[in-house]
Amino acid sequence: MSRFALLLLLAGVQLTSAQIPPQSDQFFKDTFEQMLRDNPEFATGVGRHEYDDRWTDYSKAARDRRRQFLGRSLAKIATFPATGLSPEHRLTLRLIEYDFKSRLEASDLEEHLLTVGQMTGFHNNVFVLTDRMPGQTVHDYENIVARLRAIPAYVDQHLAILDEAIAAKMTQPKSVADRVIDQIAIQMNQSAAESALLAAFRAFPSNIPLAEQQRLREEAQDAYRNRFLPSWRKLHTYITATYSPHVRPADSLSSIPGGRAAYAILIRRLTTTSMSAEEIHSLGEREVKRIEAEMQAVLADAAFKGTIAEFQQKLDADPQWHFTSKEEMLAYCRNIAKLIEPNLPSQFRNIPKLLWGIRAIPEDREAASATNAQAPSPDYSVPGWMNLNTYLPEKQFKYDKESLTLHEAIPGHIFQGSVAITQSNLPDIRKFYSNSAFGEGWALYAESLGPALGMYRDPYSRFGRLTSERFRAVRLVVDTGIHELGWTRAQALDYFHAHAPEESVAEIDRYISWPAQALSYKMGELRIQAMRTEAEKQLGAKFDVRDFNDAVIGEGRLPLDLLTEELKQFIASASKK
Repeated sequence: MSRFALLLLLAGVQLTSAQIPPQSDQFFKDTFEQMLRDNPEFATGVGRHEYDDRWTDYSKAARDRRRQFLGRSLAKIATFPATGLSPEHRLTLRLIEYDFKSRLEASDLEEHLLTVGQMTGFHNNVFVLTDRMPGQTVHDYENIVARLRAIPAYVDQHLAILDEAIAAKMTQPKSVADRVIDQIAIQMNQSAAESALLAAFRAFPSNIPLAEQQRLREEAQDAYRNRFLPSWRKLHTYITATYSPHVRPADSLSSIPGGRAAYAILIRRLTTTSMSAEEIHSLGEREVKRIEAEMQAVLADAAFKGTIAEFQQKLDADPQWHFTSKEEMLAYCRNIAKLIEPNLPSQFRNIPKLLWGIRAIPEDREAASATNAQAPSPDYSVPGWMNLNTYLPEKQFKYDKESLTLHEAIPGHIFQGSVAITQSNLPDIRKFYSNSAFGEGWALYAESLGPALGMYRDPYSRFGRLTSERFRAVRLVVDTGIHELGWTRAQALDYFHAHAPEESVAEIDRYISWPAQALSYKMGELRIQAMRTEAEKQLGAKFDVRDFNDAVIGEGRLPLDLLTEELKQFIASASKK
């Protein structure tokens, strides 16, 4: 999934000044409002639509102003008294401080390196954001048209960023550039009648008069033909003729100047830990070994005498474990969700309103995009979505779809994002904050809740759950292998084929294009599991999984160290009851 997809998972609501001391209250509000002004795309995602007619200003001057804002905010935090604030308010200040320092440290990498990517690329963000825009009023549709008309400036500003990236030798490798070129080519060869950017104009709500529908449709088509398409052709030419000749010499991030230090920064940013690449690599190897031992035990339950690889080959050769169409895969996952939902009260006390669905990833992105999730908008004008990768359904397995639905939807990403919307005790900036280690760690932990939610009732689905967990452990080994140890693509593929043969080799390109992000899943899940073990040990008969799970997600997304502190306080409080 992309950085943008990941920001859209959280939303915010306001607190009254009576709930927070005036000084911190105003700081939280002012900071939140400035972040919305600075990032209109983000504002759209969190349900604030006063900026829906524009894109973020990506000029160098605007980027410098945003860095200065982060610095001023950090200086302001330093002036708050060490005492006199409630623990909740102090936690919010610590969170902002952590996040802003992390942003500053990684800003050059995120602007220059990650601007190009089959998942994180700014070209795909246009499609993701347009899909998130409301389409209920004439004004909503005029905002979509306005953003389409502003595409030329959006593209030109990003090309200037890529000029800087080339000059700094901070570029992606050829494999990533080639995937991006292919995606852009598909997108620019779609007619107005085909493009997802104009989907809203093909189905207006009945409250918009027919004459207005016609006007808006014509304006959108004009903007698409005369603004979007020329800009996308320009972008395609630039990536092909200007960027591609300057791609970095190897897949490893260590092949760019200062690459090892850059990788360490991204590890801190995306795992919210201080672990080194070498430590994470070793941890991954241990986890793969542990999980494969559990997989071997499942094979015995299935009365299969052979290796894990042989079992997978057997399932791969059996048509009953594959899909015949995209429609069958969608229906299969929708049915799984219907079985999970009634059992949620066994694992949670706080069940949020759930408005969501499962749909296929568009064809222009399906070959290079993993299944991902979007939480509903705060006002529920836009539902949450589990965006399912239905690419080549005949090669995909049924046995891992229970764990996938638990991860992406309920009680994973969509559930957690929906809980965030309802947390009226948290200031906007807390709900607004996101980090990959918490989000992906929670979703992977959610997979482990399957037995209590009616899933994994046969050896095959239990095997599927373990393949999913092993896959995340493999990422620890392969990501660090590529970017820290200098593994070649062939070495990465060999390890992948040996320990995650069920996954697409496109995953390798994901790790190459977005270094360290794939580490976040296991790092977050292991921390949550460790804290649950600690809670069970200390609380004994007082332990209630519903209270623990609510405590994990009830404070918004926290960096792992802050989450650990909060869960220790939960354990201490629960032990006194």
